[in-house]
Amino acid sequence: MAYTFEDFKREWTREKLAEMTPEERLRGLPPEERLRGLSPEDLVRGLRPEDRLLGLSNEELVRLKDLLERRTSSQR
Repeated sequence: MAYTFEDFKREWTREKLAEMTPEERLRGLPPEERLRGLSPEDLVRGLRPEDRLLGLSNEELVRLKDLLERRTSSQR
């Protein structure tokens, strides 16, 4: 089988990617692709608790508060 220009491009790209830092490799990817494959636990690891709550509606925050109060009262 002949070595094609497509083979060359694929090989060259792999070599260049191997030389790049992780930050350089990720630079061109949208956030959704950068996060693909991470578990919910991985996604929030390192976030402060108050940052984890950003984006929740008031109703969701009230439900969370009620859940935490029930959990706290059952642990006593």
